[in-house]
Amino acid sequence: MNRNFDCVDGNMDVLMYNNTLKKVRDLNNSDEIYAISYDGEELRYIKAKILGVYKRKSSAVKITLSDNRNIICSPCHQWLTRAGWHFSYDNGSIHENAFYIKNDMKMVGFSKRLTGVYEESRLYMAGYIISAEIYGRNLIAFHSGEYADFALRNGEVLNRVYNFLLYFGIDVALEDYFAHDSDTNEYFVTKKLRVSYKDMIRFSEKYSKYKDEPEFLRGFVAGSYDSDGSINPITKNVGSSKKEFLNIVKNGLELFDFEYSYNSEYMKAAIMGGVTELIRFYNIFKPVNKFAVENLPVRSRGVGNIAIVNIEKTKDDDLYEIITSSRSFIVNGIVSHDCTNFICGEVGR
Repeated sequence: MNRNFDCVDGNMDVLMYNNTLKKVRDLNNSDEIYAISYDGEELRYIKAKILGVYKRKSSAVKITLSDNRNIICSPCHQWLTRAGWHFSYDNGSIHENAFYIKNDMKMVGFSKRLTGVYEESRLYMAGYIISAEIYGRNLIAFHSGEYADFALRNGEVLNRVYNFLLYFGIDVALEDYFAHDSDTNEYFVTKKLRVSYKDMIRFSEKYSKYKDEPEFLRGFVAGSYDSDGSINPITKNVGSSKKEFLNIVKNGLELFDFEYSYNSEYMKAAIMGGVTELIRFYNIFKPVNKFAVENLPVRSRGVGNIAIVNIEKTKDDDLYEIITSSRSFIVNGIVSHDCTNFICGEVGR
């Protein structure tokens, strides 16, 4: 049998543990990524590290999925399917009892695509500021005086709003503050923002007209998530006394194809799909508040609904051998074995 390196195309995107995407060719040793573990009963998301990245000249196979997503790899590379780990293509280089993927087989991974790396654009920042202003648990209410003061329990969120306001040239001060939460009757130390009331009104009037723009919606959803809601991040609730603001959140979730439950009576929306959709939410909206998903189980909703429609040999190319601490990683949204091809079926069949 001929030796085939187990490797993947350098242009594909790996899901990093900070919820961003990074090209295979740009990975470095010690980079932290999402991976998959299996305890004999269920799959779980875990944090892993890149241990090695090596460029290899190899024969290649192109696998086309039902949503037109492509994955390119060497014939002996393994992918996680509903039936367990399977090799990509039988070219005579693997042992005779190996299992191979085939058309109509369901892959395990994100049923909806992850996105590229978003920047904090001008409209994203505007949407975030306005949403935080609306949804934030205002410990000092906005008023019609010269200055408006408000505080949030999470100082990191407040710092983000502060820096965004500075970006827009708005004169704002950040001060230490001894706060009182009227819901819990709790006092705690945080910070508060002091900004010109007129500046905030002018800012809101200027940028609210962009409420249907994708970048504004992305920032608005992130701001609402960061500012208020339940303590369970997987069923995050956001509420508003004005239905129109909740509708903006609803529009943002629909724009990026999220399922949600919506209760207009109680003015709440909850993201559906469990931890897989939570990771996708973080990947797209980039909120400050993030819940560590390490060792949380991978549920069926949103996972494993992507079918193979075609497998074909393609031109030989420079591919990359990726070694991880977990023997797995997620590339182009699909769960992949790392590039050690001596184990088949270790996750289960």
